[in-house]
Amino acid sequence: MISVVIPTHNRVNLLGRAIKSAQEQTIKDIEIIVVSDGSTDGTDDYMKKNFNNDHRIKYISYNPSRNGNYARNKGIEASIGDYVAFLDDDDIWEKDKLEKQLNVIKADNRIGLVYTGLTSIYVNEGYSYVVKPELEGDISKDILMKNYIGTTSTVMVKKEIFAKSGMFDENLMALQDYDLWIRICQYTKVGIVKDSCIKYYNYTNKMQISKRTEKYEETYYYLKKKYAELFERLSSYERNIQQKNYFLAIANLAMRNGSRRIATKYSSKALKSKLTLKGVAFLFLSIIGNYKYALMLRKKFNV
Repeated sequence: MISVVIPTHNRVNLLGRAIKSAQEQTIKDIEIIVVSDGSTDGTDDYMKKNFNNDHRIKYISYNPSRNGNYARNKGIEASIGDYVAFLDDDDIWEKDKLEKQLNVIKADNRIGLVYTGLTSIYVNEGYSYVVKPELEGDISKDILMKNYIGTTSTVMVKKEIFAKSGMFDENLMALQDYDLWIRICQYTKVGIVKDSCIKYYNYTNKMQISKRTEKYEETYYYLKKKYAELFERLSSYERNIQQKNYFLAIANLAMRNGSRRIATKYSSKALKSKLTLKGVAFLFLSIIGNYKYALMLRKKFNV
């Protein structure tokens, strides 16, 4: 059995779409665990009205909100499957997503995590592009330099792995997925499905850029301290790459949310860490302030 964990918070208008994409998977031996993290928008009534007839659905609801990490952990704890797959409430799976992942994980028992390609959809910009997985196998070192795995919605994990790696760190306010992937990759090999199996929706939120940037900065230093022993094994060259990737991620976040000042600041820091054509392009685009061009750059260079 595969356990599908869907955390949700005040997205009753999108939740049904995500649940339906799980219900319609070609693999039917699944359970769908929807965890409402303090929703106040009628999610409880919506679930009772629309999904009482599907015995595969478990619904967990609590108040007040504890954050997405807590919700995902509650879902993992409630799961009875051999594998756990995560689906954010605003994303959609292709119908054969779980089947393709299961085939990969069964073909090699050394693999404990499988991630897939995705179609990244930027709603406000009216733009989308496909992101293909880059690395597989032993990526225990590579994952320290960049979050190659990405969003939780692409991932399926053997449940037994959580006993070794632990679950989501509930102290984190950003990069929750990346933190867990670092730990999991120290214990298992990683498999990939090259096809795009997820529609991953991105929404611009200009009101939160300063706070979100602060959260990313705080999380970066938290992770550097938490995994100091692992980071110390990186060469100076590898550390520069890691810093460059982190600063570019912040610059991208700032561009996406319309803050040229912050985007320019972190693009400049990326260039100081390591001079690359991508970094130069990011700095130029930060100054221009047109995020759609930045998306075109990311599509071209898989940034």
